[in-house]
Amino acid sequence: MPPGADRFVLLGPDHLAVLAVVAVACAALLVSRRRLAGRRDAWVRRAVAAALLGNELASWVGAAWQGVARVPLQLCDLALALTVWALWSLPAGASELAYFWGLAGSLQAVLTPDLARGFPDYWWLKFFLTHGGIVLSAVYLAVTGRVAPTHRSVWRAWLLTNGYACAAGLINWGFGTNYGYLARKPSQPSLLDAFGPWPWYLLAMEAAALALLYLCYLPFAVMRRRAPRAT
Repeated sequence: MPPGADRFVLLGPDHLAVLAVVAVACAALLVSRRRLAGRRDAWVRRAVAAALLGNELASWVGAAWQGVARVPLQLCDLALALTVWALWSLPAGASELAYFWGLAGSLQAVLTPDLARGFPDYWWLKFFLTHGGIVLSAVYLAVTGRVAPTHRSVWRAWLLTNGYACAAGLINWGFGTNYGYLARKPSQPSLLDAFGPWPWYLLAMEAAALALLYLCYLPFAVMRRRAPRAT
């Protein structure tokens, strides 16, 4: 542990600073959406994709140096892979799922991180660079018109999320892991604390996941309702 790296405190000064940076960056993207839309931005997207991928690969090397093998099977790990793919080549399906998982999943991780140590611990930096980068990338894809989810998109993302949960549950059962926090809750306070004990909180997670996906879809639904009036 680096000198000065104390135990992570939810909504402590370092956490609040990150939340402020992410909020300001998201607001800046929303305010600049008209100028960003339609621009040739391949170099920007691919630079961000390379940075996110490089940050992840560096963490694998760091974990191996510490004698730990990282197996990237958390939902946010898959969201990262989709985000990198979406930023690099803009496939419609991957971009849409990266948007949903980036906001509904990685944003929750930013709000309630499952971290042991605070700033300036390396894993603190890695965590927020990854999850903050995923969230901002999802917003960027949305404001530049690269995603246009529909009502069906919400249910498709929810079904894919359940598919992940089934696969993660089997892995947890076979290897004693906790991918997707399906076997136990995070060590830090989180939304799951309001859903009761295991296994009942898993049922509440189903409803919460669908609600969060619909919240991600809501801005698009509102814009589509307003478009005919504006015309």
